[in-house]
Amino acid sequence: MKNVELSTDEIKALIQIIDLAIKASGLGSAEAGVVLAKKLSAHLEESEQGEKGESDFEVVDAGE
Repeated sequence: MKNVELSTDEIKALIQIIDLAIKASGLGSAEAGVVLAKKLSAHLEESEQGEKGESDFEVVDAGE
């Protein structure tokens, strides 16, 4: 497993990119895209609420 550090803005941008990709390619990529987008969104919500959940993602400040 690899760890990836993403800022909050990067997570939001990635979710938008996934959304656009699903819209452009249709149902063929929807399942994989939705799973990834949900993981990112859930972690983003956790980090905004200050909760530490079991996630593969770590949100870091852009200044780090």
